[in-house]
Parts: sequence; structure tokens; C-alpha cells
Amino acid sequence: MSSTKPASRKRNDLRHILVWTLPIGLAWLGFRLFEPVLVWSSGWQPLPIASLKERPTSANEFVDADWTSLQAPAAARLREAYEDLETPALSAAVAIDGKRVWAGVIGLAEVETGTPATLTSSFRLGSTSKAVTSVAIGTLLDARRLDLDLPVQHYIPDLAAPLATITTRQAMSHTAGVRDYGLCLCFPVWEHLNRRPFASTREALRVFERDALRFVPGQEFAYSSFGYNVAGAVLEGASATPFLDYLERAVFEPLQMHQSGGDFAARPVQDRASFYETQEKRYKPATQVDNSIRWPSGGLLSSPSDMVALGAAMTTDRLLRETTRKLLLTPQRLADGRENPQGYALGWRVSDDKKLFEKSLTTSIVSHHGTAVGSTSYFAALPEFGLVISVMMNKGMENVEALTPEATALAELFVAEVQRRRASAPPR
Repeated sequence: MSSTKPASRKRNDLRHILVWTLPIGLAWLGFRLFEPVLVWSSGWQPLPIASLKERPTSANEFVDADWTSLQAPAAARLREAYEDLETPALSAAVAIDGKRVWAGVIGLAEVETGTPATLTSSFRLGSTSKAVTSVAIGTLLDARRLDLDLPVQHYIPDLAAPLATITTRQAMSHTAGVRDYGLCLCFPVWEHLNRRPFASTREALRVFERDALRFVPGQEFAYSSFGYNVAGAVLEGASATPFLDYLERAVFEPLQMHQSGGDFAARPVQDRASFYETQEKRYKPATQVDNSIRWPSGGLLSSPSDMVALGAAMTTDRLLRETTRKLLLTPQRLADGRENPQGYALGWRVSDDKKLFEKSLTTSIVSHHGTAVGSTSYFAALPEFGLVISVMMNKGMENVEALTPEATALAELFVAEVQRRRASAPPR
């Protein structure tokens, strides 16, 4: 009896430990996996509407001397949009014929400290990052350092199958069959809320590079941010330069995009806005994420003034040759000749059906909007009027449907003025 008693007690002790610790462990694991959902209802505070409604001043507005007639109506339109959207900050810029003519910002870059947003405040671009990556790849095409139709393994030799067999053109046009964000064995369980740091664009591919493709490359269209990460890794390989370093040297410096770059979780970024969720006049800080998993596809920062410089560069020879710009803006067809359903080119959506002035005018549009955790970006060009517009806010949304009509109304002010000036110009 005496020899079996200790063993029995040990078993009982172990059983008691498991009874207490197993539920605690499972609860901790469940919380870590589903934390964003479980804490969603907590932490909301009243949005300080009164302090956010200060009118834009000369410190946070720019107007070109030739466009002062639109200064007051543009500022008023921005203010109306800001109040309708209930965002901590709203920033916008417009370029006409390759030159920035107006920019304005209203609200707070950081609500907790009352720090106002300025024209140099940067916001998360979300999928608008794809347009930036497209322009960077265009510089490699101009230099004949990249072939869009070679297997990507040519530029990323250690890439595993089946990803190795797709082409850069397929990756950039979402016809490669690469999967998009999904669930993972990580904290939290959603890949788009990633908190793991990645040292390079190539390293970020390891998340999905051995996963099966969704279809035979070229035969279908399926939007995939992971697919665009492949294009970013190709850029790294073809240029023998880290992705962000190449963007800085080949795109940001030539275009004087001083507020643009990668979004880093582990270190401060100068002039970066803080990011929020808002609803019913309340706000809370957005979920913490690490965007190094998606720098080429959705992890960049920029300001509206920087982005209209990028858009304007797509209308002149300042950065890219005309043939390259035309290539990047040509919607890609599927292998059987069908048009893809989004009019998607190589990092841009192209359409001839943009409605203005209560649908009384239809014109072409080139765009790539984006949503990110705690931020939203509207980015478009109206080639018929030489107009580029960028609007950003530090409020997260599932899509840009709420931001689109506000941005469109702002663009219409400038389109109407372009029309007026053209009509009054003496005949040539």
C-alpha cells in the first residue's frame, strides 16, 4: 500500500493540474488566435468632433497661383467630406497636366495627443501600393533588366514549385492563380492581420510559395495580393536590390516623393499618421499589424501630394518611356482572349465608364484604390482632363465605397474648371 500511494497521489496531482491549466491554456490560445474579434467591442471612445472641425489654414493647404479660384470651394468640399466620413483626418491632392494645383488636409493625425494632420502626413496605401510597384517595375522594363514573360524563377532561383513557373505578367495581372490572404497557424489567425516581421519581400513569399495554384496560370482572373508580392520579389531579384531601397532610388527620389516608403511596425516613421476604426462618432486604435508581409501589394505609406506626383508621371516621359506606360495601362486578356472582369492592367484598373456630374458625363479612368488596417486610399487619373487625384484618411474601411463619391465630388470641381478654360481658350 505504501509503495503505491505516492504514485496515486502523483496521478491525482497531475490530474488536478491539468483540470486547472488546460482550460486556461485553451482560453489563452483562443484569445490569441481570435483577439481582434474578441476585443472589437472594447476600447471605443467618443470622437472629439468639436476639435476635429477646425477649418483648413495656410499651414495645411496648398494652392497653385493659377488655381486660386478653386481654393475656397475645394477647402469647403474637403470639410464636408471630412464631416460626412467621421474620420480622424482626411487629406487630398489634385494635379492637372502633370502639376500639383491643390492640396488640403483636415483633422488629427493622432487623436490621443491632438496632433493635427499636415500635408506631409503619410497614410497606409493598402492596395494602392500595387500602382507604386508597377511604376518601379516599369523602370526595370525601360532598362531592359526584366522580361515580363519569363518564369519568375529566372529572377528568384530558389523559388519552389508551383510558384516558380508563373510569369511576372501573370503575377501583376492577377492571372497567375496565386491564392489570396487566408487563415494561418499564427497570432491572430488571419494572414491579413499579420504581426510577424519579414526581413525581405523574398522571405514573405515563404508563407504561400508551396501552396497549390487556384487554376492554370493565364486561364482565369483572381485578385491576389500575395500574387503581387511575387512581382515585388522579382523586382528584388532583377535589380539585385532590396525592394524598399529600389523604390527609394528609382521612384521616390526622382519624383520627390519624400513622404513615401515602407510601413514599419517595429520603428517610428516620421510624419506617419496613427490609424483608427470609427463608428457612430466613436473611435478606437486600429489592430496592430506588421505590413512587411505585403510591402509590394499593400504595405506602403504615402501622402496624397506624393501620389499625384506618381500619377502625373504616368502622363509624361519624366520617369518612364511612353511605350512602357502604355504597356502598364493596357488591360490584360486571358489565355483564350477573354477580357478580365476588372479591366485590370499591370497594377492599374482601366475603365471607360466613369460617371461624373450626376451621370451626365462619362469618361475614362485609371485607378487603384486601397484599404488597409486603419486607413483608406482613393487614387485615380482622368486622362481626358489631365487630372490626377489622391484622397486618404486614417480610418479603416472594408472598401472605398464611402470615399469614392466624396473624391468624385472634389474631382468634379477641377474637371468643371478645366472644361471652362478649354471652352474660353482662343482657337488654335
